[in-house]
Amino acid sequence: MGKVLHAIDTINEWMGKIVAWLIIPLTLLVVFDVTLRYVFNMPTIWVWDVNVQLQGAIVVLGGGYALLHRGHVSVDILVNRLPIRRRALLDVIMGIFLIGGIALLLWRVSLYAWHSVLIREEFTSTFAPPTYPLKVVMAIGIGAMLLEGIAGWVRNIITLLSGVAKR
Repeated sequence: MGKVLHAIDTINEWMGKIVAWLIIPLTLLVVFDVTLRYVFNMPTIWVWDVNVQLQGAIVVLGGGYALLHRGHVSVDILVNRLPIRRRALLDVIMGIFLIGGIALLLWRVSLYAWHSVLIREEFTSTFAPPTYPLKVVMAIGIGAMLLEGIAGWVRNIITLLSGVAKR
């Protein structure tokens, strides 16, 4: 079980570190577009669509990384005062909702992604790049976040039973 949990963590760790580099082209494209638009009065028709896709990829592929490093919103001031087993019990209970919500999201996004691939969906903009690659990436990112949620839930069960934090 430890090897599986470690593999899930490793995947999300590397995915987060790699996806973080997408901030650079995203920033450069924004600077490029703003410069063309306001300095040279030559707006682009394609930068916005590419920015949307880059930002979408960063958000969904970074979700598992944020979950791994406890980067999502939490009421730490209350939770950190609890004894370790009570904190683990609370995390196990809340983990059920987290896993259920992410699983439902993955199911729906996967259906949308599959449909988008089948019809070769495109953005409705003038540039009209394909939408389906982003939707497939969304399903992959949500799947990675689901796996990380399950890994954290299993660790919380181990902590609840043993009284020793596993991370």
